[in-house]
Parts: sequence; C-alpha cells; structure tokens
Amino acid sequence: MEKIWEGLPIVIFGIGGCAKEIKLLIEEINQHNKTNVFNFLGYVSNNVEDIGKKVDGYDVVASNYNFIEFSKQYPLLGVCIGLGDPTAKYKIYTSLLQNINNIVFPNLIHPNSFVPTHVNNNFGYGNVICSGVSITTNITLGNFVLLNRNCAVGHDSFIGDYCTINPLAVVSGNVKVDSLSLIGAGSSIKENLQIGAGSIVGLGAIIVKNVEENQVYMCKAAEARRVNNEQS
Repeated sequence: MEKIWEGLPIVIFGIGGCAKEIKLLIEEINQHNKTNVFNFLGYVSNNVEDIGKKVDGYDVVASNYNFIEFSKQYPLLGVCIGLGDPTAKYKIYTSLLQNINNIVFPNLIHPNSFVPTHVNNNFGYGNVICSGVSITTNITLGNFVLLNRNCAVGHDSFIGDYCTINPLAVVSGNVKVDSLSLIGAGSSIKENLQIGAGSIVGLGAIIVKNVEENQVYMCKAAEARRVNNEQS
C-alpha cells in the first residue's frame, strides 16, 4: 500500500517562547494548504532531562546531545532553530548541525506575511518569516534569519546570517544588517545605513547613523523621563 504523505518530518530546536510561536507558524502553514507541508515531530532541548516532557502539547523528542542518533531514524529530516538569540543560533548550527547529511533547513514563511514572489528577492535557508511581516523588492536574507511578527524590511536591503528582527521593527531601504545582529522590537533604522556584525539595536531605538560591529544602541527615552520625574 502506498504510504500517505504526512508532510516533511520536522523538529524545532528550543523549548521557549520563540520555539512555541514557530510551532504555531508550522501549524498555520499546514492549515493554509490542501495537504500538510510539514509533519511536526516535537522539540529538541539543550537539556537531556527534558526529553519526554510536553511543550504546548508536543514532546521534547531529543536533546542536543543525542540528536545525531535521533536524526538517523529519518531519511530526510527538517530542522528549524527556534531561538531569537543570534549567537545561540550560530552555536547550534556550527557545533552540531552543519555536518549532518540527512537534514534540511526549510524556509518557514507564514501565509499572512507579505513576501512577493515575482520580484528579485534572494533567500538563504533556515529562515523564519512570521505573520504580518512585510518585505518589498531586492531583499537578500542570509541563513537562519528570524523576521518576527509585523516587522518590515525595505527595498534593496540585506539581512545577514543568524540575524533576528523583532516585532514591529522597521528596516528602511538600502540598509545592510550584518550577521549575528539583533534588532529590537519597535526600533527603526533609517535608509542607507549599515548595522555592523554582532550588534544590538535595543527596544524602540531610532538609528540615524551607521552602527559599528559589536555595539549596543539603546533607546534612552525611559531613562530620561525617570530622571526628569526625580528632579520635579
């Protein structure tokens, strides 16, 4: 008897909030299609003691330490790195995943995102594009980029490997965000700028000049308001 297609078997690395939201994204991709695109098996934790625990109704099926053996059960296994921290994504891929031959890293694109397919956009692998994300034209995404809910990326922009763009952030046109950078929720980056590798743009920050590598730019509005209140 011919086996019925149940979707690409897939696991998510991580058991926190980001991983749970990506599990929901996978479910919504399946619901949007006439047949399942993915067969979600469960989560992979950094802690071997978590194996067998339930997270949002699904098992933790493996840990980082036994994942290679777990993966051998499948001729082809999809993997998503369900973490928001760019450095954590980098460490998992380079220390564990990059040399496993039977795994693939699909791009997970929410059906309610605006991602034009008829223009010159170029995506790597392992990217996650959440609900409400809007991108335009000539966008380049590296690998393992997370575009979180309702963020926007303007024309001719580049987002490097392992970057995370958090909810409601706006990356204007002709912006280059180098690898391992984190763009905080509600922040804005002016057009024609570069964010250096490994940098953090904090919650609500407004960036109007280039950011050097490994820098942290934070919004100071809340701190200034607190100081003013103390002086009044």
